[in-house]
Amino acid sequence: MDATAATALLEKGEPLFVALFIASCALWTGTLFSVSWLSGRAQIMADGPEIGALALALLRRWTAPSALVSLAAAAAWIAASPVQRMRDPWIYGAGAALAALTLLHLGAGIRAKRVVHGSVDAARGEGMRRLAVVLSMGALIALLAFRVAAP
Repeated sequence: MDATAATALLEKGEPLFVALFIASCALWTGTLFSVSWLSGRAQIMADGPEIGALALALLRRWTAPSALVSLAAAAAWIAASPVQRMRDPWIYGAGAALAALTLLHLGAGIRAKRVVHGSVDAARGEGMRRLAVVLSMGALIALLAFRVAAP
C-alpha cells in the first residue's frame, strides 16, 4: 500500500477513530474510578489486601487495555486530521487532560499494589484522586464539545 492510499484510508477512518477514542476513554475513566474507589475502601475493610487484589485485577484486565486503546485511537485521530488542526488550542488542552489521566492511572496502580501488600495507609488521598479523574474526563468532554461546536 503506497503513502497516498494509507493517507486516504486514515482520512476516511477519522470518525471511527473519534468514536473509538470516546468509548475507550469512557471505559478507561470508569474503571480507573472503580480501581481508585476500591483502593480507598480497603482502608476501612477487614480484608484490605483482598480488596486491593480485586482493584489490581480490574486495573490489569480492563483499565490498562482501555488506556492503550484510547491513546492509540487518539494518536490515529491526530494522524488522520489535517495539519492545520494541530494549531488549534483545544488539541493542547486535550493532550494535557490525557496526560493527567495517564498520571492518575499510574498512581492508582501503584497505590493498588501497595494495598495488596498490606499497606492500607497507602489508600489515603484516593478521594482527591477520584475527583481528579472525573475532572480530567470532564475537561476532555468539554474540549471535544468545543471542537465540534467550532466552525
